[in-house]
Amino acid sequence: MKLVSGKTVAVIGAGLAGLSAAITLQDAGCDVEVFESSDRVGGRVATDVIDGYQLDRGFQLINARYPELVRLGIVSELDFIVASRTIDISLGTSQVSLGDPRRHPFSALNPATGSILTKVRFLSYLTSHAKAGMSVEEELIKYGNLYARVLKPFLSGVFLTSPANVDAVSGKEIIRSFISGKPGLPAHGVGELAKALAKRVNTIHLNSRIDAIDQVDADSVIVATDVTTAAQLLDIPNVPKLASSTTWYHEIPEGVTSSKNLLIDGQTRGPVINSIAISNMVPSYAPSGRTLLSSTTIDFSSESEVRRHLAIMWGVSSSDWALIAKYEIPKSLPIFGVGAQGAQSSQFAEGVFIAGDYRTAPSQNGALLSGRLAAQELLLN
Repeated sequence: MKLVSGKTVAVIGAGLAGLSAAITLQDAGCDVEVFESSDRVGGRVATDVIDGYQLDRGFQLINARYPELVRLGIVSELDFIVASRTIDISLGTSQVSLGDPRRHPFSALNPATGSILTKVRFLSYLTSHAKAGMSVEEELIKYGNLYARVLKPFLSGVFLTSPANVDAVSGKEIIRSFISGKPGLPAHGVGELAKALAKRVNTIHLNSRIDAIDQVDADSVIVATDVTTAAQLLDIPNVPKLASSTTWYHEIPEGVTSSKNLLIDGQTRGPVINSIAISNMVPSYAPSGRTLLSSTTIDFSSESEVRRHLAIMWGVSSSDWALIAKYEIPKSLPIFGVGAQGAQSSQFAEGVFIAGDYRTAPSQNGALLSGRLAAQELLLN
């Protein structure tokens, strides 16, 4: 990119999109200031510490093979712990496992998660082009038990909505990224990713709320806030539909599980879409000798309903599990419905550009990509 030294740019929002935009602009020689309304960077990509527990604001993994993370070379700066490539499925009173066939070939032989032929056919789905005008569910429902017991509950946790609500084309790209990816977490929480990116940005103003574009003095502005705030700043009448979620953190007794795998319910017997003893995967998430369970719901649910469902999924009583924290996240992810397409241009008006995952893809990679694209388009103007 041609250097444009001397150009001043204000970036509103220090989430992944804003940080990516700022880094791209700085590398091109721009004078960049980032304004963030809260007291921290990262947006939803943040980690709290409560009573010795590390609690991410919503269960989320980092895919170390996301193209934008590879381009930035940021994962090498994190104490990254790779997640298991196997998921456990609760069926009846037992659990079965399904793993990456390259590493766990025998797990694919269990007919409870679909026949071998069905699983082979699913591989052909991954290499084919998605059909426009269809949902993810419409493309996958033909895979029978593999879809009903494994793919649907798993993907509901990925999209934070039913696959019936997600466009087949954009959805398939995300599914492929999971199949070929390298998911995991930094030892000190997902928020370490945002902190590492922020270290590359020269000027970030925290606790700096911007209510109007004319509050900032710059040649150009990139609005990299959540979509609702962007709509308020730019007077945009319609915004994309957003998925909401709630993450529940419980301390569970030692011995309940030694598994590091994500657990889903293959029979949808309650509101929980996934659950994981996250401190088994990353020991620093819980004090020594304790186990932290992270569970996600996408529909309104009481704690008693969540406890009942967790007891079914894990096969043990949950009555004595201590609730450490509950995170309600009303703007978890944008929903790319059937026929939805990413935005073609980041420019909103003369000198004003927009970035955010709702413009590209509902993922960390989508947020980072949108920030870079907005910055590059700004540089060409």
